[in-house]
Amino acid sequence: MEDFQTARKYAAAITLSKKLTRRNFQTVICATLAEAKEHALQAINPTKTVGFGGSLTVAASGLIPALYERGQKIIDRERTTTPEARHQVMRQALTADYFLTSINGIAETGELVNVDNIGNRVAALTFGPEKVLAFVSMNKVYGTLETTLERVRNQTAPLNSWRLNLKDTPCIKTGNCGNCLKPECICNTIAITRRSPVPERIVIYLILEDAGI
Repeated sequence: MEDFQTARKYAAAITLSKKLTRRNFQTVICATLAEAKEHALQAINPTKTVGFGGSLTVAASGLIPALYERGQKIIDRERTTTPEARHQVMRQALTADYFLTSINGIAETGELVNVDNIGNRVAALTFGPEKVLAFVSMNKVYGTLETTLERVRNQTAPLNSWRLNLKDTPCIKTGNCGNCLKPECICNTIAITRRSPVPERIVIYLILEDAGI
């Protein structure tokens, strides 16, 4: 990345960090995903349990394999073999000491915006695990709250529908959200987290490197 682009992103991250701090979120500014991974490895107690939701950003960081390598106890839905077992493990992840996730979008005012299918990711963010570690690239900071909601609904959600190989939602057919009620709909819960009631429970790694969708 060009130096001037990095400098602008860093300045924007500093500004956003102050707004997030006022909302009781803890922030860590990282130049790269690799740096965020190292910060998280140091922050996570090796004797505690870790759960996670579906996140391309967390997966791309390599954090989960690194946790396995050091013998971390992980509540891992990806190692189940049936839908019933997967659902049960997702419920168990809400009792983990740490939960790893990303955020679909952050408003420049500091609110977190997420669209969720089953709701496990939003549930963990709002209540359950003692600590939530969220990996968020600065390319997910979209402007006003209204703009952020629009971008998450009409850009992020359709991209995730394509990633998940859905077949019958309007966004698959047109590329844009149709505000549908289809069985395949992944926009069943739309959540705005405007403040953390527990100070510094939610740690947001603001990553200057582009990552995720």
